[in-house]
Amino acid sequence: MRAEIQARLIAQLPEIRGRCYQLHEVSSSTPKPYLVLLQRKEEQEEPWRGLVRHYEVRCYSGMTSFHEVDALMAKVKQALDGQHLTEGGASFTCRYEGTHRSDEVDTTLSAISRSARFSVQIKPSGGTDAATAADPWVEALAKWTSLQLPSEWKVYRNAWPVDYSAPSILWRMTDVEMQDQGSVLCQLKKKMTGHVLGRTLAEQNSKAAEMVSKLIGAKKIMLDEANKRYVTIVGPALHTPKDEMIEGQLTLTLSRMVDRRSQDEPTAVLIGGVKPNAIIE
Repeated sequence: MRAEIQARLIAQLPEIRGRCYQLHEVSSSTPKPYLVLLQRKEEQEEPWRGLVRHYEVRCYSGMTSFHEVDALMAKVKQALDGQHLTEGGASFTCRYEGTHRSDEVDTTLSAISRSARFSVQIKPSGGTDAATAADPWVEALAKWTSLQLPSEWKVYRNAWPVDYSAPSILWRMTDVEMQDQGSVLCQLKKKMTGHVLGRTLAEQNSKAAEMVSKLIGAKKIMLDEANKRYVTIVGPALHTPKDEMIEGQLTLTLSRMVDRRSQDEPTAVLIGGVKPNAIIE
């Protein structure tokens, strides 16, 4: 991944003239401006994010002013943020995660610098199946969502894939509850969280608000068309999280009355190996 990121930066920033180095390759005599690419830690994040590797890009210029560094940093962000790169035939997506450190004056290198951090998802938790296997209710919500969106939008289930892209929405189930409604019936409830990822912040916020409005208007969605079974939409709400990829902007509950004696609704007994009332987040 390091080589692919380095190649992307060299191609998109002609002003560095191919000067994108590893840390040990630079000295005070290295022509400026240039970039330094460093690989940082890997960490296992939430199941829908999986294993993530962090990279740092440092922009260096001469001991003049930070205007050149500012311009380089803006181009680095544009070159990498949300971009698909390919390694060995497989795609991965870079994500900008903000300025890594404050402005620095490096007298040893006779340079001033600024750093930014990017993340790359290596794989979802539990392998690739975690991103594709879906509970029937999640699948029903995802299919309904696809019908509400323009064709360029993608809808993911359960986990962000390694090659996720914007614009997209991820739906995941975060809680299951079953309430007795007499000796025969029970009410099955599944809480869902939705993550909206736009190409711009304005598009992201607009689409999240639009989806809540459509969910309120829909009232229910089709679960099983052949048998005319629906689930009711309860309490759709919009939130403003710090990180939409991790926390999500949309929450709602899907609800349905089920016959505890019926085998047509196996989730009334066990849901993906999780007992009713268990938090699976």
